[in-house]
Amino acid sequence: MRAIEIILDGQYGSTGKGLFAGYLAKLHQPEILACALSPNAGHTLILEDGTKLVHKMLPLGIVSPELRHIVLGPGSLIDMDALWLEIQNAEQLGILSPKVEIHVHSAAAVVLDRHRDSESDGGTAPGSTRKGVGAAQIERIQRKPDQNNVIGLLEQDHPLFGRIKLATTAELQRIYLEASKIQVEGCQGYSLSIYHGQYPYVTCRDVTAHSLLADCGMPLMRWSALTIYGVFRTYPIRVANRPASGEWSGPTYPDSTETTFEAIGQPQELTTVTQLPRRIFTFSHQQAIEACVQNKMDFVFLNFAQYCTSWEELRDIWLRLNECSVVSFLGFGPTINDIVRVGSPAITEDHVRDIYERARAAI
Repeated sequence: MRAIEIILDGQYGSTGKGLFAGYLAKLHQPEILACALSPNAGHTLILEDGTKLVHKMLPLGIVSPELRHIVLGPGSLIDMDALWLEIQNAEQLGILSPKVEIHVHSAAAVVLDRHRDSESDGGTAPGSTRKGVGAAQIERIQRKPDQNNVIGLLEQDHPLFGRIKLATTAELQRIYLEASKIQVEGCQGYSLSIYHGQYPYVTCRDVTAHSLLADCGMPLMRWSALTIYGVFRTYPIRVANRPASGEWSGPTYPDSTETTFEAIGQPQELTTVTQLPRRIFTFSHQQAIEACVQNKMDFVFLNFAQYCTSWEELRDIWLRLNECSVVSFLGFGPTINDIVRVGSPAITEDHVRDIYERARAAI
């Protein structure tokens, strides 16, 4: 059996992909993790004991007890310092075994100081985190022999090179083809796709299931099981505006309106990477349908269920999402313990309502 599970954000990011990746990795125990992350997106995982991991480079499925290989595909944009620190921290915590091999495709791009500097003063795309990712992507595309940022062509003087293995396409093919269980962790969100999002208020690449597989260097294979999990929030967010520079981070869908965290009785959220206040919106059914159809989402994790101001509101979003896909998991808080598997016949609607009311009362 060769099974692959893909985790993809169906909105504008920050839906809880990292949390769900950790939960699913513990549940299904993949041996291979694949990703194509970049430092303009942060993923967070809080374990049962309260241990908190905030990663930009390493997938959070590293909690799988069967893990043998981590693959950072050719579509990655790598911050070497961040990746090195995350590896060291995960090993010190005993979460990542030194025996786990970390493979980085030799054509992956590296975000360097010159890229960050070029974006630091603004003048970038609306909503940019200004972490140099767009500039690094542009430089790779320009293909200048005297100025490149492809990891396989850089001098190997960074301590990271003592821990990772640079891999060719053929080597990644062997790893993927020999695997029985692979978990693929996406970054950002479908509605930030440069092709399918609300251009120009988007990111610098496509954010869909098929593009994610290509960015991971995944060959087209005959899967015995291919499952795509969509991750959604009850109240989707966009990154902050920057009023001082007149920068607006973008619109939402016609059936969604902007609100505030105060209006729904929640503390103001900050973006993981830039620590700026997020914007928040009501749920868009149109957005959910489009994301589920474009990415063939088989199952859905609906997160931030406790943000709904009434049980009727949560139930309505849940039922409407079920028209697009199958809502199998609900999230009521920031930790793995707060995820409820609702696909089981043992979990009744009354049981879920009780969980919601307790989560809401705890706010």
